[in-house]
Amino acid sequence: MKLIKLFFFFVSLSCWSQIKSGKIEYGVHISTFEGLEKTTRMKAAYDKAMENAPFLNFELLINTKESSFSLIAGLGINEDGLQYAKLFSGYSGMIYQDDLYSYSEINGDPGNYLIKKDKKIEWNLENETKEINGFVCYKATSEKKVVNRVGVFRFPIIAWYCPQIPLSYGPNGYGGLPGLILELQVRNILFGVKTIDLQPDNKIVVLKRKAFKIVSEQEFEALLINK
Repeated sequence: MKLIKLFFFFVSLSCWSQIKSGKIEYGVHISTFEGLEKTTRMKAAYDKAMENAPFLNFELLINTKESSFSLIAGLGINEDGLQYAKLFSGYSGMIYQDDLYSYSEINGDPGNYLIKKDKKIEWNLENETKEINGFVCYKATSEKKVVNRVGVFRFPIIAWYCPQIPLSYGPNGYGGLPGLILELQVRNILFGVKTIDLQPDNKIVVLKRKAFKIVSEQEFEALLINK
């Protein structure tokens, strides 16, 4: 019996290693956080965002070399609430990834740009697992550093990645792990996988980057300040 199980394990591992492309759909959940009730105006916007977040769906297209992450248009309870949900989810536009960098697409004011970010995140790989959509996933943790006029803030990041799907991508520009990220939590924002469509060949076409000017995060912030 052990030999039979071992045989099927290696057959399964061999099959998954042949994955070359895929299409993954994610939903998003926005929850409250400590201190939100202190600002009435912000709380009203967040209430609308939390109410409309279930209507947002995102699509990740992947292959062995690159990926694209985009919002699938949805109908919320109201247009304002849907825009708040999009804003507070941390999604600002189409996001592209390759082996080294992610590129966030910015349209409109102050112009059309691709914000280039280093894909290398200092992940801590944890010895903890859970099953997501029938796949065994492993936990990884990190933190997001935010610097603004008020001060420096650090928010926890929790990712659940699947080594069975050996493509190093994830939602909203996150990746760099030894497997596809099926669930991602950044502070109070949670991206969770809804559907997984894996192709054994290159049938799925990843969206290509637009010919926008590429800038760093610091350069884009300077553009906003000057504007």
